[in-house]
Amino acid sequence: MAIIKNKKLDKALGKEVFAELLKEFQKVNSFNRLEEFLNKFMTFGEKTLFIRRIAVIKLLERKISYRNIKSLLDISTGTIRKINDIVAGRGYGKNPNRKRKYSTFLNQKPFKPFRRKYKGAPNLIDLL
Repeated sequence: MAIIKNKKLDKALGKEVFAELLKEFQKVNSFNRLEEFLNKFMTFGEKTLFIRRIAVIKLLERKISYRNIKSLLDISTGTIRKINDIVAGRGYGKNPNRKRKYSTFLNQKPFKPFRRKYKGAPNLIDLL
C-alpha cells in the first residue's frame, strides 16, 4: 500500500492529516497560539508569504489600487491579480474577462542584424 503516489497523499492519510490540521486550527484563539501554529507548520519564508497575501486581501477590500499595494508590500501585480481572482471565486488565475496585453510589432523598426560589409582579402604585399 503506497501512502504517497505520484506526489499525492492516499485518501485515508489525507483525511487523517486534515483532521489533525482542523484540531490545530481549533486551538488557535489568541495571537500567541496563532504564532505557535504558524511556527509549527511553516518556515519563516512561508509565513512571510502567507501574511503578505492576507495583507493583499485586506488592502483589496479597502479598494487600494494595485500600484499602491505593489509599492507597499513589494509584491508583483501578477500576484495581486491572482489573489484577487481567488477572492472573487474565479480560481487561481482564471479571469476570462481580463484583457491580455500582447506586444505589437507595428511601432518597431524591422530587425536588421549588425554585419560589417566584407571588404575582400587584404593585399599580401601590404601585409609585409
